[in-house]
This record gives sequence, C-alpha cells and structure tokens, in this order.
Amino acid sequence: MPFSGPGTYLETCDEFIGHWTDVNAALTPDMELPSGYALADLQTDRDDLATEMADLESLINTAEFHRNARDNQEVPLLEDMKQLGAYIRGPLMNSNYVVAIPDLPLDRSGQGVWQRAMDDHASLWLSINTTPPAGFTPPLVLPNTTTQAQFVTKANAQKQTFEDYNLANQNVDVGLEDRDVIYRRIRENLGLYRDTLVGLVGDAHPLVLSCPRLVPLPGHTPDAVVLSGTWNGSKAELTWTASGDADLDHYAVRRSPSNPYSTATESHVANLPIGTLAHETVDGLEDPGTMRFKVYVVLTTGNERGSNAVEVENPG
Repeated sequence: MPFSGPGTYLETCDEFIGHWTDVNAALTPDMELPSGYALADLQTDRDDLATEMADLESLINTAEFHRNARDNQEVPLLEDMKQLGAYIRGPLMNSNYVVAIPDLPLDRSGQGVWQRAMDDHASLWLSINTTPPAGFTPPLVLPNTTTQAQFVTKANAQKQTFEDYNLANQNVDVGLEDRDVIYRRIRENLGLYRDTLVGLVGDAHPLVLSCPRLVPLPGHTPDAVVLSGTWNGSKAELTWTASGDADLDHYAVRRSPSNPYSTATESHVANLPIGTLAHETVDGLEDPGTMRFKVYVVLTTGNERGSNAVEVENPG
C-alpha cells in the first residue's frame, strides 16, 4: 500500500515494519539506513504518528463542537434581530429609529459581520429603551419575550463561541503540523529503504522484489463508486456500487471527522476484498456524534479514487 494520504500512513508504515523485520531476520547485522535510521526508529515513529493522528481527531472534534455551537446560536440571534427590525417598522414606524435599523448578517457571514450586526442591534435597542419615541413606553420586549439584556447575553455568548472556534482551528493547524513532521521524517527515511537493501543483497533478491512501494506504479486512475450510509441502530452501515475495473485489488473504507470530508484528516477503517459491497463499523462513532466516510477503489498498481462522502450520525 503506497503512501497516498493520511488514510494510508499507518498501513504503509506497518508494511515496511513487517518487511524490515524479515530483512533483519535474513541479514547480519540488522539493516540500518545511511541516515542511521533503524527498524526500532520506524516502530517508534509509527507509534508516535498514530498518537498524533488520534490527538488531531480529538482537536477536530473540538473545533466541530464549537462550529456547531456557533451555527446553533446564530438561529435565535438572527430571529431576535429580525423581530427587532419588524417591531420598529411596525409599532414604531413613525419614529426616527426606522432609518437606523442595521443590516442583518447573511447566511454564514463571518465573525466580523456578525459582531457588528449584534452590536448595532443591541445599541439601537438600548437607545429605544433609554430615549423612547413619542407614545412608546419602554422597555421594548420582542414578541418572543426576549429583552435587550437577554439579547446582549446571547450575543456575548456567541462572541465567545467565535473565539473558541478560532482557537480550536488554530489548535487543529498545530496538530496537523505535529502529525506531518513525523510523517515527513518517516517518508524521507523510507525513501532510502529500497536502495539501501539493493546495496546489501542486489536488485534480484526476493526481499527486494517483495519490497513495499512508497508511490503507486504507473497506470490509470479508477472510476469512483457510489457510496450510501445509514445508522442501523448500533453501527454505521455502508453500501456501495461495484467497481468494474479489471485492475481492482480491494476496497478501502476511510473516514474523516472534518465537515466537509477532508482527505487531509482521513484515517483508515478497513480494507475489503473484491466482491464486498457493504461494511458495518462503529469506528469514530463509539460515542454519540457524526462521522464522514468514503470508500476507495484501490488498484493493483496502488492507484486509487475515493467515492462521494456520506455522513452518518450515532444519535446515542
């Protein structure tokens, strides 16, 4: 299994560890790369890589939690701002406050737009309460019973959620780099692996012929299959259409905690033989939450292509 992204990192490391173990059993002394890198170093780096990948998933889950909180908090805040504007255009239509109604944030507007809109609505609301127009007795309470103070409380909570989300995303970036530092070290050293082995035993030796590959062989990229996924009450149930590629070697199920699915954060779930068109798993869904999956068509050359992504939720 050549390196083709984070979903193959651990698999490829395991293949090289198994092969290197066989090499050391056949050679005396044990093989060491020109860099001084040995089998024990690869095993340590592989375990550290697995730890960093698990830590990264936790960081992504935290960022997703804050993103969902942000999105959920936007709904009642937007409704409050709409009702405030409607109230001013209705009962207060003859006041000067009509021309001061702030713009509403658009769907998925950024943090700056949201903060300005919340601040402007809170300020206008306070002005109406402290300097009411003729014929109006403050305080202004929305039809949904929200007061200005309650709106400010919700707005402040949303601002904090924005900050929490930003910090969580920064932590994800750090986690990605921590993972990739280890991966780059592994990749650099394994780039020396085959040449080192050839130098010791010759290019016709069975150990060289069975050497794992770092990159796919030349060849075509397969067509993608179509994936479906549901939660069946206890597991994610994945089904997909069959690949008709003559060079099909196996299907690989991978998952990503990112929304939308990101190949930069995916991890391996299972390899499945030709003829398999379904798989059940709780990988990433051991606790209530949501996970995204893809199925890859992997050819004998190592070339591959991923399916559409599906989202499966364990409601708990």
